[in-house]
Amino acid sequence: MATFKLLIMLKYYLFIFLFILPLPTSLAQAPRTSDGKELIYNVSIGSIIGVVGAIINKNKNEKLGKVVLKGFCQGALGGYLTFESKRLVRLSEEENDWKLIWAAKLVNAAGTSIKENAALNNNFWEYWHLNFGFSRIELIAKEKLEVKYKLMPVAFIYTLGVALQSKSKFELKRTLQNGQVIFSNSSDLFEKYNTLAATYPGVIVYKSSEHDNVQLIPHEVIHIFQANDFSVTESFLRKPLANMNAKSKTLNKINSFIHYDFRYVPFILLNNLEFKNSTYYYQNFFEREAGYFSDTFDQNLLK
Repeated sequence: MATFKLLIMLKYYLFIFLFILPLPTSLAQAPRTSDGKELIYNVSIGSIIGVVGAIINKNKNEKLGKVVLKGFCQGALGGYLTFESKRLVRLSEEENDWKLIWAAKLVNAAGTSIKENAALNNNFWEYWHLNFGFSRIELIAKEKLEVKYKLMPVAFIYTLGVALQSKSKFELKRTLQNGQVIFSNSSDLFEKYNTLAATYPGVIVYKSSEHDNVQLIPHEVIHIFQANDFSVTESFLRKPLANMNAKSKTLNKINSFIHYDFRYVPFILLNNLEFKNSTYYYQNFFEREAGYFSDTFDQNLLK
């Protein structure tokens, strides 16, 4: 029965993914961007997924209209905060001030937490979290304050893979300054793929020779924030996971220390689709947004 319910929820998940799929793709048709366009995108995706998640996680005795309104408002609020967090990243690059990028990280965590509460059909203040690489620190503010640590397995696997590369060097200072797990690497793959840095689940890697490029890390931090935008889709599987946990004490114990970071599935698929449909590099919505908020976006390239 639990397996059947999981399949039903996966169908819902696929439906939602197809529903939000046209949003960034349609925005990619407009080659130029602005704070206004980015605000619309971030608020829209927050409110849409907030509503859908709230409906999926609706209790039987709740009125649909009330649930939809709460999911929409909380999702929109969370989307606005994530938009502001990206603007803070841009300011941190302009001022070359690592404290501002930490401020951006905290604002992004607040916005993402509010969107997750919206999609879980919770009050916006009930659950808060802060991600650091593959680690997730949760603050539960319901009957009493609780702090929990959870490991995100997808980010952990990618971080381990990067760390085990022979030419990888862990950048402790940059990691602490930017609030993200960061490595440098002198691999020939940067030349092969004509890139200076890459963002994987939970980890940033940049070309060793670009150590002094101050725009590089802010650009990649935006990609981390973009993946966080899709973390709310993980709430769609709360009920089937809860049902499976109820059937197995062992699974329930394991899952109390794990947060399944499935956000990278829609994010990577949409990013690949954007590249497939783009004539120019920055016609990809995600690259354009990252470039825009890190001052690496040259709109003349799109002429």
